[in-house]
Amino acid sequence: MSEFQSIAFRAVDRPVSGKNLDFMHRQSSRAEITPWSFDNEYQYGDFRGDAEEMLRRGYDIHLHYANFGIRKLLIRLPHGLPDAKAAKPYLGKDSLRFVKDKQGPGGILAVEPFHESGDLDELWEIGALVDRLVPLRAEILDGDLRPLYLAHLAVACDEEHDPEETLEAPVPAGLKVLSDAQRALGEIYGMGDALLAAAAEKSPPLPTRENAAANYAQWLRAQNDANKDAWLATLMADPNASVRAEIMAKFKADIAAPPWPTILLNRTISQLHAVAAARAREAKRKAAESAARQRAKRLAQMAVDPAETLRETERLVSERTTNAYRKIAGLLADLREALSESSRSALAEKQAAKLKAANPKLHALTKELRSKGFVPK
Repeated sequence: MSEFQSIAFRAVDRPVSGKNLDFMHRQSSRAEITPWSFDNEYQYGDFRGDAEEMLRRGYDIHLHYANFGIRKLLIRLPHGLPDAKAAKPYLGKDSLRFVKDKQGPGGILAVEPFHESGDLDELWEIGALVDRLVPLRAEILDGDLRPLYLAHLAVACDEEHDPEETLEAPVPAGLKVLSDAQRALGEIYGMGDALLAAAAEKSPPLPTRENAAANYAQWLRAQNDANKDAWLATLMADPNASVRAEIMAKFKADIAAPPWPTILLNRTISQLHAVAAARAREAKRKAAESAARQRAKRLAQMAVDPAETLRETERLVSERTTNAYRKIAGLLADLREALSESSRSALAEKQAAKLKAANPKLHALTKELRSKGFVPK
């Protein structure tokens, strides 16, 4: 397997300043760099830039992916976690941590489970994937604990944690209705639908949020005019200023949002995997039953009007592709089964012989017909 690495950064609140953009250009000579994004791919070599400093200087989210095991996600939170106490059960010291700035309340949320090469399916289109992750930052800043739970689950399921001994953190409300950004987080770390559904089994319903606009208006009325004038002047002078983030940070500091509901189940990761496996088996059984019903319906339609299937095989021959020949053989096999109890049971065999005779040089067609028993081996 050849080596592949992808580096992606995105700015959210405002574009990177000109001064800091010079710093970004010094981090890589080959990256595609704009005030809003930084992207690079490596077939050999490594990214040697300072990712955390790049976040401190303007970018807000970073994903480093390598097909030999690295899946590192960093999210810049300039005013820190909105509720450090609520976040504490999800965080650790290594694979999922909040790295505080040396000065001020800000810091970086780091998600970095340990996986060996080949443990998880490979990822592609990393830039598009990190674009889907961007809303996670706003969700975390809004007090939503689902991103932290999913990050915790990704770490708890990695190679360094014993599933029999590792307990899940408190289960947050709303796991049954994940946002697209939260689903993207699950995809990065190989958490399939069955595992997410198992985790969400007893999750409380998504909490009803109060009217944000009314809360903002009430809070603004209590602010002094000098502050409001300064905010407006800054925004008018620079539409890309970080003033909104500053206002929202002050709003959240003044108006304590209700805590995100959680439930403590004390399930082990092994128990979660067992529930997920049972769900996957049930989903597979239902899918097989549905496929069988659809197939029976299709065969019944073939038996009523076999001419339509015959015309389709004639059309497919003209495509002159291996895939088309494979479809022909499959259609004729289905037609043979559909007519097996009727007086026209030989119709599929006759059509196969006709197509072979009319196209003697199409050896790929003959091969596909032979695979379904229409041509002797």
